Amino acid sequence: MTPSKRETEIWILLNRAYRQAHREMEAELRTAGLPGLRWYDVLWGIEMAGTGGVRAFELTRNLLFEQSNLSRILARMAKQGLVRETVYEHDRRGKVLHLTADGAALRRQMWEIYGPAIKRHMVALAEAEDVQAFLDTLQEEGGGPFP
Repeated sequence: MTPSKRETEIWILLNRAYRQAHREMEAELRTAGLPGLRWYDVLWGIEMAGTGGVRAFELTRNLLFEQSNLSRILARMAKQGLVRETVYEHDRRGKVLHLTADGAALRRQMWEIYGPAIKRHMVALAEAEDVQAFLDTLQEEGGGPFP
């Protein structure tokens, strides 16, 4: 079974649009002297976990970007005072990640660029009449609600 011509076209368009938007967003963050989207994703994921923090393996379930080097990113963030680790009370070998005030401030600073970039890239799609059906289909394919 192979995809139809239309299905293949949609797949290609989705991937090209993602890559282009991602490149532009990364460039805007870099120009502002800020870390890339992977760092934003990690900071946001830890922040969304709340005051109780989150374990690294739990964090990876909700990240938007592939984090093949998450341990290195977390080590760099901890060294810069953006994230702190505490011992997991149920298993002393485990660590729980918490966002520091500096980490939250950096995430907000990054959002000042990332948020408007999302708006620029998504406004036309969000205003399309059939967008809800499109989003419902993406949600079903993605295995659950959007984060």
